[in-house]
Amino acid sequence: MNENTDPTFQLLIDADIIWHRAAFSCEDTYDFGDDAVRTVDDHAVIEVFDGMLLGMFAQLNPASYLMCWSDSRTFRHDLFPDYKANRTNVRRPVCVPEVKQHLIKKHPSVLVNNLEADDIMGMLSSHNTIICSDDKDLLTVPGLHFKPRKREDGVFRVNEQEADRLHLKQTLMGDAVDGFKGIPGVGDKKSDKILDADGATWDTVRRAYANANLDEEEAILNARLARILRPGEYDYVRQTPKLWTP
Repeated sequence: MNENTDPTFQLLIDADIIWHRAAFSCEDTYDFGDDAVRTVDDHAVIEVFDGMLLGMFAQLNPASYLMCWSDSRTFRHDLFPDYKANRTNVRRPVCVPEVKQHLIKKHPSVLVNNLEADDIMGMLSSHNTIICSDDKDLLTVPGLHFKPRKREDGVFRVNEQEADRLHLKQTLMGDAVDGFKGIPGVGDKKSDKILDADGATWDTVRRAYANANLDEEEAILNARLARILRPGEYDYVRQTPKLWTP
């Protein structure tokens, strides 16, 4: 797709990834043998963050953009208390929180209570938006996509059938990064074999769980954890997601 032909698109940008990438790239480490001290230039982080955005703008020529940020706790923690528990000890950038708040105020931004940036991008997606993220989970949302770290691929479309299949695949195999397990022993290749052999349907997923002595309730939990919200899947009155149901 030639992404410079129609400057009417809005970019929905995964701000979390750009923020972490900018903050980590600006760190300096001083090793004192038995200890290491990390420092960061706050102004440099802002410059790198803005530079990444300008690179996307130059290539995609959007009409507007929206930075999407994650809340610290989401509805998935209520469904599954161990959600992302394996990330507890993951090191965070040393950059002070004020820098992040500055960027949120500087750029058009949205942060919704109990939602991840992925969900915000998904539920706001439409025919004239481009989801900008390197997170593979976003490919479960139909529409136009752009991966900032694979700029040479340009803008590409994920159709509804492809998005639905990937959601079912994530339900089968789980997500080790996010801490939900799916069916033990079912990974990338085996999940594809299951869907290829029996069809990319919920019945296929349910039978696969049953064959592993897991009930449908477990399958639905994993499907809800894997589901990135799409348009219409958020109740704006109650301010809660509409949980996925077979």
